[in-house]
Amino acid sequence: MNEMISRGYRPNDNWFDPNYRGIHCEPYNKLEEIPDTCPIYPEHNDAYLKKCVDNLKEKGISIQ
Repeated sequence: MNEMISRGYRPNDNWFDPNYRGIHCEPYNKLEEIPDTCPIYPEHNDAYLKKCVDNLKEKGISIQ
């Protein structure tokens, strides 16, 4: 939410509640806190990054 605010968006205050799931879904009853990991997704490793960079390069986009 803070990233959205820093980019000029104004999210509804409801979204700051981690149990909130939108107007069409029931809120979570209780979410257990889990530790942050780096990377967030284990499949986002060096091989995955290379595949993404190569894919962009094929499209004429260079990010490195």
